Amino acid sequence: MQMNTLQKYIIREIVPLFVFGNVLFVVFLLLEKLINLADLFFTKNVPALLIAETIIYYLPSFLMITIPTSALMASMVGFGRLSADSEITVMKAAGAGGRFFLKPAVIVGIGAFALSMFMSVYLMPLGSTLAINNLARIAKSISVKDMKENEMYDEIPGLLFYADKRPDDNEFGKIVVIDKNTGTIITAETGAIVPSGESALVMNFNNGRVVAETAGEQRTVVRFGEMAMNLPFELKDKFSKRDEYFMTMFELAENFDDHVNYKFEFSKRFALPVAGLLMGILGMSLGIFFHRSGRSIGIPLSLGLTLFYYMIFFTSLNLARAGVLDGFFAPWLANIFFTLVTALFAYRVLK
Repeated sequence: MQMNTLQKYIIREIVPLFVFGNVLFVVFLLLEKLINLADLFFTKNVPALLIAETIIYYLPSFLMITIPTSALMASMVGFGRLSADSEITVMKAAGAGGRFFLKPAVIVGIGAFALSMFMSVYLMPLGSTLAINNLARIAKSISVKDMKENEMYDEIPGLLFYADKRPDDNEFGKIVVIDKNTGTIITAETGAIVPSGESALVMNFNNGRVVAETAGEQRTVVRFGEMAMNLPFELKDKFSKRDEYFMTMFELAENFDDHVNYKFEFSKRFALPVAGLLMGILGMSLGIFFHRSGRSIGIPLSLGLTLFYYMIFFTSLNLARAGVLDGFFAPWLANIFFTLVTALFAYRVLK
């Protein structure tokens, strides 16, 4: 696909915007996780290198979302700027036809498609797996030294911990532990709570009792002299793990019969990269179509269209889970709709 100087000029106008868009949108999507991880650095003394690695490992999963969005925004703003400055008009006057403008948009779209495919098929499952492994390492490094006397401590997932006294770093007096999931209450005169080497907390209690709920809303009380508990110590944040996100394409294919999620995830990893190609062409069409608005409408309109795309996308996911749509077809529903929209606007501006 040969290009002349003007087409290369158009691409040089779009590519920096595409890079800037990805950086901007990734930072926006990472903001919540950055706050959580920064809290671990400042309050839990988690090594900065470990946190930085975790952020890097999460990047592919976010780029899967930002690449199509950035392709739309960059193409729309780039062509909108050229159109608003009458450069598109000058090019048309010099004999540039519809294919002339379509070629740079397609090249940008193909670039977005190829980059997104690499992310979805290879880097996203690998990066997500490495990120979860790092979170396990972070959990091991978290200390319980920030437990204080006469304060409720809720950093242990599913548990509330309270102690009247703390003679030293690991010793506590007058302990109350509440399991939020089962309603079980443990009280003890003294105890020690120390982190183990396997992302767990070892809880040693002395002279206490366990109050547990039984059938019929009755409670059972068990007194003990000594008792030890070994509970997983998972990182208390909003990272969630869904198995299909961590699977390779081959692993997803092996689980097609288990759940529709695996079919949807497999098909999604092709549908989202194709969206990058569509968005590059749609951005060109809209940038030329809204020539009077120029740059001003590019970013808000691209964000609005992206939001609408993902509304259709997640609606199709719910329909697939409900059995209304086929798991393989569902991820393509948004692409089909946007293909029609892209064809409509491309025809209007390139005819």
